[in-house]
Amino acid sequence: MIEYFKKIKDEERIKKIESFEEGCWVNVTNPSDEEIEFLVKEFSLSKSNLIDGLDIHENPRFEIDNKKTYIYLTTPTENISQEYDSSFLIIYGKNHFITFSKTSLEIFERILNEKSRFMSFLISKNLVKVLNLVSKLFEESIQKIRKEIRKNRNKLSQLKTKDIEDLINYEDKLNEYISVFEANISTYKRILRDKSLHFLKKDEQNLEDAIIDLNQTLNLCKQTLKSISNARTYYSTKLSNDLNKTVTALTIVTIFISIPTLIASIYGMNISLPFQDGKYTFVGLMLLILAIVGTLFLVLKKARLIK
Repeated sequence: MIEYFKKIKDEERIKKIESFEEGCWVNVTNPSDEEIEFLVKEFSLSKSNLIDGLDIHENPRFEIDNKKTYIYLTTPTENISQEYDSSFLIIYGKNHFITFSKTSLEIFERILNEKSRFMSFLISKNLVKVLNLVSKLFEESIQKIRKEIRKNRNKLSQLKTKDIEDLINYEDKLNEYISVFEANISTYKRILRDKSLHFLKKDEQNLEDAIIDLNQTLNLCKQTLKSISNARTYYSTKLSNDLNKTVTALTIVTIFISIPTLIASIYGMNISLPFQDGKYTFVGLMLLILAIVGTLFLVLKKARLIK
């Protein structure tokens, strides 16, 4: 699907238009073979680069081919089943600004809903705004995870299996993020160094700020991972201690039950036993059992096995 968007003068947000106009944004999502051929022919693009742009696991990088700038980036997403992020391609040229992806991603929705003054997408500052949005989406996703971690930390003693599964999923997501952070940062630095892209001084500063933000978000990601690891360690230790307490309690109960059972079973045998015909034999046996159990109770209490 190929869609065209443009910032109309005096309009608050970007609007969809029917066909290509200079300075518009061309958003391509899951294109057919015919649409790819159209883009290659219409905008003189590299077909192999476009095919790479459809790979959701494509590594972030920066390339220039036939005076066209190809920027592969990775952004967080929840629109793809069993995936935490996805790659997409920005194609930046003299007469066009194209985004290219396998799936519709949240970053494109943010661009459409952005109230800030996007003007012609050929202006370099709008490219920097898109790069900043990638950084912001990562930060928002990690902050959301941190909020859930803090919530779980306040009820560590009451964590359930579902909470632990969530922690493991968060840990998996953050590890996925870390694996692409350095590549994204490297791509941003390459864009900043490359002389073929001409940025105003303020845009350069904004891009430098985006690089700083990505590094800070990377550190935040690592700190959050550490918090998750500590929570899992605490929960594992708590489970182990609870299991030990349960086993100890069951063992003590078994011991207390086995003493009267043993004595009763002896006197239940069909043979002659001492005092079996005595008038107070039953009472004596009960007192003997109570004495043994009482002594055992005091011993276990002194050993702090019973509170």
